[in-house]
Amino acid sequence: MLRKRPVRSMLAVLFCLPLLALPAAGQAPAGSGRVTLPLRAADLFEIARTAETAEPGTAYQGFCRLASGGLPLADRDVLAFEENKWFVSIVASPALAGGPAGESQPAGSSPRWTRRVLFLKPSVFVIDDEVAGMGLGRPVAFSLVPGGPAEARGRMIRVTQGDWRLTSTRLWPPDGVLPQVVESGGQAARVDVPWSGGQARAVQRVFVVRGERARGPRLQIEEKEARLHAELVSGDRVFRLTLPKWSVSAGEVAVADPGGKSLLDSRPLPAGVLPHTAEGLRLIERWDSAYRGGGRPGWDVGRPASDLVQAVESGTLRPCRVVELGCGSGTNAIYLAEKGFDVTAMDIAPAALGVAGQKAAKAGVKVRWLLADVLAPPRLEPFELIFDRGCYHGVRGQNAAGYVETVRRLSRPGTLLLILAGNANEKSSGGPPRVTEAQLRGDFSKLFDFVDLRETHFDTPTPGGKGALAWFALLKRKGGD
Repeated sequence: MLRKRPVRSMLAVLFCLPLLALPAAGQAPAGSGRVTLPLRAADLFEIARTAETAEPGTAYQGFCRLASGGLPLADRDVLAFEENKWFVSIVASPALAGGPAGESQPAGSSPRWTRRVLFLKPSVFVIDDEVAGMGLGRPVAFSLVPGGPAEARGRMIRVTQGDWRLTSTRLWPPDGVLPQVVESGGQAARVDVPWSGGQARAVQRVFVVRGERARGPRLQIEEKEARLHAELVSGDRVFRLTLPKWSVSAGEVAVADPGGKSLLDSRPLPAGVLPHTAEGLRLIERWDSAYRGGGRPGWDVGRPASDLVQAVESGTLRPCRVVELGCGSGTNAIYLAEKGFDVTAMDIAPAALGVAGQKAAKAGVKVRWLLADVLAPPRLEPFELIFDRGCYHGVRGQNAAGYVETVRRLSRPGTLLLILAGNANEKSSGGPPRVTEAQLRGDFSKLFDFVDLRETHFDTPTPGGKGALAWFALLKRKGGD
């Protein structure tokens, strides 16, 4: 004798019918064209369990697994990464198969998936997924793979493993189909919001905690000027996030205590892969600490470099797209922006870029600030001018070939490269690192012609003063590769 099912249960089954045989991660069921964005609960539990005991500089591989959702992930697919005291951030673009099974697709027509993960210590994850290049009518589904029993309540889904509990809540878009739990091969899976159209974005908050009585985080999120702004209160920390689409900007983060005291001043999220070994974290700390708490290191004289100003005022350098390597607190980048240049500036010190952003806002100019390692820069279109005051001579001893590869990637035939570097002919002790003329020519002559190479002096905090002996090197990228 057949038993009647409640109408509500039947509707759930009808909704889930196309999904009962869930594909492998990132794959599409035959004929559906569905794209599934997988997130594995096992990866979330593992990170949360080890967060308090993990050694600094050991987070990278675990977050790569989390960001890929189990899909293959090459080093080149990791677009940005940072580990610090308050959070871990990773942006990855895993390979994503989204077309109907057996159907070939033209080159470049596959959907592009970008996942940004922010782990706000000690227990909150923000998962921001974007998909572009979608054809009309092709649905996208966010899928949490719990690895065991799961339950859906409203916009949330809960997973329990022993005395650990995971709660995932959809934050964006605010409206959409409620979560569903379906069974496939004995394993529960959640399909969140399917979208249609050329682009899709979903933001999830995941709270992983030990014990049933732990209070979840409070969060507010809203969209302003095409950017998501979120404030999340977790324990004794208040995180403020600005999350534009990754293709627009890396976004910003600030941390305060519940009373409003700043624990981390507003600063950019990483735009590239920062050093992430224990030694690399010490390197970042070394440079960043010089700018924190209103500090100004000795190399920051508080005004644009005299040689740069002279080159601009004389017409040697004309307004164009320019990138500054090792921009510090942004004095030179802001000067170029004021003179009509389209400026991108990068540095490895988050605090320096926080100061730079405030200075640019006060000056009323726009600069694209990138938190990145000059030896592992983000993927950027080539520039017409590259400017470097004091970065080349600092990283040359570490990796001269890597620096040359960076300027190769950021330039094209005809690009100008202006370097102000410490001069080995300086007789006094101390001061900046120094290079010889032979080292300059040896590093760059294969790719660049030397337009002008002469001795000059670094500026001092006192206007008109002469600092250490320096090189003024103006080079022009040769044709070909």
